[in-house]
Amino acid sequence: MFFSPRSRRIYVATALLAIGVPTSTAWWIGRKTDALAAHLATRAAMPSTIGSVDADLTGTIRIDDVAIGDLVRADSIEASVAMSSILASTASADEIRVAAPQINVHVEADGDSDLARLARRFVRPRKPGAAPSKLRRIVVDSGRLTAQIAGVGELSAEGVELLPDAGGVRVVTGEVHLRGANGPMHVELGFSRSAAELALPGAHVGRVLAVAGTGSLAIGDRRVALHDVAAGRLQIDGASRALELRATLDDAGARRPVSVSLQLASATRELAVAIEGDRVPLDVLGALGPIGVELAHAHATGALVARRRGDTFELAVDGTLTGATIDHPAIAPGPIVLGGQLRGALSIAPDAIVVRDATLVTGAAHVTANGWLRRGAPISGQLDVGLERASCAALLDTLPPALRGNLDGMTLAGELSAHAHLTIDLAAPTGDGVALATTFANSCKVTDEPPGADVTTLAGVADQAYPDGTHARVGRGTPGWETLDALPARVSNAFVAAEDGRFREHRGFDATQIARSFEIDLREHRLARGGSTISQQLVKNAFLSQRRSADRKIQEAVLTWRLESRLSKAQILERYLNIIELGPHVYGIGAAAAHWFAVPAKSLTTRQVAFLAALTSEPTSMTRRVRKAGGLDPDTAARIDTILRAMKRDGMITASELDDAKASPLRFAATALDPEK
Repeated sequence: MFFSPRSRRIYVATALLAIGVPTSTAWWIGRKTDALAAHLATRAAMPSTIGSVDADLTGTIRIDDVAIGDLVRADSIEASVAMSSILASTASADEIRVAAPQINVHVEADGDSDLARLARRFVRPRKPGAAPSKLRRIVVDSGRLTAQIAGVGELSAEGVELLPDAGGVRVVTGEVHLRGANGPMHVELGFSRSAAELALPGAHVGRVLAVAGTGSLAIGDRRVALHDVAAGRLQIDGASRALELRATLDDAGARRPVSVSLQLASATRELAVAIEGDRVPLDVLGALGPIGVELAHAHATGALVARRRGDTFELAVDGTLTGATIDHPAIAPGPIVLGGQLRGALSIAPDAIVVRDATLVTGAAHVTANGWLRRGAPISGQLDVGLERASCAALLDTLPPALRGNLDGMTLAGELSAHAHLTIDLAAPTGDGVALATTFANSCKVTDEPPGADVTTLAGVADQAYPDGTHARVGRGTPGWETLDALPARVSNAFVAAEDGRFREHRGFDATQIARSFEIDLREHRLARGGSTISQQLVKNAFLSQRRSADRKIQEAVLTWRLESRLSKAQILERYLNIIELGPHVYGIGAAAAHWFAVPAKSLTTRQVAFLAALTSEPTSMTRRVRKAGGLDPDTAARIDTILRAMKRDGMITASELDDAKASPLRFAATALDPEK
């Protein structure tokens, strides 16, 4: 064959390019391995090593034993360089094969990671108008990706394949496993396959999908199995990035659907979590609940959204709860099954708490609430609570049996609605810092009194159980009974001034006194005093236990209403004075006068009766102080003076009578000061 001089020059040049360039490249790269590793370390900003570099005549460049810090390791990386790329002097790879890579990523709470920072150092954004990369795919052989995600746990993926596209890289994996722990919570999820889009050079994750998952959620010793788990983010709107998770929870063999959405606003980094489900079992949450709350048979239906905006936490709920049980002595002596519909929003900020449009529907009770509380000093706030009109009988039936207690057997007719408005402003002068206004539309009528707490029995002779376990028959005509009309007015007046200044005006409940007591509690940051009226105290002493519990307060409220409806103020006050505890095993004004001063009740002086009235709030501790002092101690003396001033304020005694009472001696009977008595 004849070759022209020009053709021979072309073929020689081609041979030199096809053989000489790769050969010289391989020789040059082999000599520059250390320099290449040093350059890699500089670009990566972390220690890097390369075992060896080879290039063959086919245009394949192979780098063995690559390590970039503890972040990336690989047995080898091969880049296939097309001949056209070599001839064009671009050396652009069209395929990269990575053997046995080990990638250990640490993802921070804000979503950034050390891998993303590495990508930003190596991958520069493509200039406008520049030709797209010729790289078709990155094949990973026996690869494993491990990511430590702050606040979540560890994610690992097998069979990773990277497919470059115009915007970055599409990642396709085989099995994916997620293991996380946060306090008592442990999560394990496994997906058979997943795919994700990774935008370069910022390494931002775009659309994500993981399917065919199973796993479990455990909190403490409670565990629930997860089936049909799928997680994904299929739309990116630029303003927010929502990750959706759907699964079914195992509920004793039944599958209950639940969906979770995590939405992150790109600009503000605000995170919102939305949970929605139908009859979702709550047993797994039992370890997180307060003592006494049991969720073994509890289910929830509806939606819950939690959102953090800066330093403000917001919670919105719209759902139904069934089967929850509370068993705590502060509530009732036995277990109570809770359930109902709850809707509303709660916002908690460093300086304020806001409740908006909260409604609770349980049985016949439909309760609404709106309010706010400004924290810090001074505290201020407002709260409106309403009970919508409902049948009185239905409201009573709504109470669980453990809360009804002594109300069992009561039958009612009529309807009831109520509203309460509470205002707090501790910047106001003491005494004006809390205001409580209540309104009732009450047409309730009792057709049968409860057999265990019939208030009409307090008008006659009945058995009385005392706190020390003793019993006695009390009432007009029984031994030691003091009739109100046989006692001087100062006796009843002292107890009214000490315990219930508006006793003769209210109908069993004193909103003004409740507000004043609550104000004292807020100012002193403790439960300093109660707001019970004399009528409430009589009901408690006659029919109820001394426990401080929710069931007792509910029964007390209903029975106080009945007491004020059936007995006169004089009957209530007389009964109260004859059964009130006024010392160790000392009950009633007659027994107290004899025990403390060895005089009949009708002979008590103003200061003596003020001392007895002071005992009502703390009969045991005050007795202990007096006995220890061998007479009147300073704290008790101050309490007596307070009661005397209240009697003067309310017009029960004159100014001169006040001075005489304060100056009169207080001599106790010897037996009263005997610690053995």
